[in-house]
Amino acid sequence: MIYEKYHYIEKVASLRSISKAAQELYISQPALTRIISSVEKELGIMLFNRSVLPLQLTYAGERFLEEARRILDLDAALRKELQEISEAKRGHLSIGANYAANALWLPHILPVFRREYPGISISIFQQSSPLFEKELLKGDIDLAFTTQSAPSKSLSYVYLSSALLLVFIPNTSPILRGRDISHNSLDCPLTVSPEELNHQDFVLLHPSDGLGHTISALLEENRIRPSHILYAPNIVACYRLAAAGMGITFATPYSTRYTLPGAVPVIAQLSTGTVYEQNAIAYPKDKQLSTSEERFIELSRQKVSTHPLLQPLSTAQWDSLRSASPGLEMESNYF
Repeated sequence: MIYEKYHYIEKVASLRSISKAAQELYISQPALTRIISSVEKELGIMLFNRSVLPLQLTYAGERFLEEARRILDLDAALRKELQEISEAKRGHLSIGANYAANALWLPHILPVFRREYPGISISIFQQSSPLFEKELLKGDIDLAFTTQSAPSKSLSYVYLSSALLLVFIPNTSPILRGRDISHNSLDCPLTVSPEELNHQDFVLLHPSDGLGHTISALLEENRIRPSHILYAPNIVACYRLAAAGMGITFATPYSTRYTLPGAVPVIAQLSTGTVYEQNAIAYPKDKQLSTSEERFIELSRQKVSTHPLLQPLSTAQWDSLRSASPGLEMESNYF
């Protein structure tokens, strides 16, 4: 203990006896006498008047003890605060969050976390997933929600959800000509080849976004060359703009939750195989997680896996929207 000598002197002053203080402190009387003498020698003053019994503090000793008690109180308060931080009762948590985390998940995660850890303050920083690695490694944020196609070797990941990437095609697209879309749904998607998607308009996330990077790599791998790309800020915007006829997009099944009546796209899958969106929480590989960080990750896993907006529309719900869409009815008559 840094201030152990102060504690010893306080005990002697309160009991007014070195022998009694030594007994309560579980040290020998000669050892305690040497400690007091060493402090007096260091300060150049006498703390106790040894010419009278019981012992009495000198004026200098009274002033010393007054300040020593204040220091001991501060030391005790600091130790208590550090203990609370160690036990995750107090502290700060900085979270990097992409659009999906901010819009869908955090409103369900943070209220529960706050009830369990009311003494921990929280900061949220939003940007695209690839930019979080630098912030994590610098220590500017503690945890980050990411959507990565190529995990970093410097980070550890706790995966939260995985979803198939589907192709969503405007129902007015010429590549649907001659296709039977009467039973189109998540359970009955069309199959399209990369060649059919060549030289079409697309609505996509920017490659600087985590999922956008995955989609960009998918286009490159399948040699799909868009005629024009409209970059949208998030996956919901991509889906709705595609449904409105602005171009083809890639999105996950849960995007169908954001379908508007009258703007229902056609669901398809690539003939060349499946690609998945991987959502995870990342942190530096050498980081020792605190109890509160571990709990935040566990809550995230629970909430994301059961979040209703991460569950796609049922076939019945999809059919209901399709039946309310005049665009699809017109197209089916046209084809």
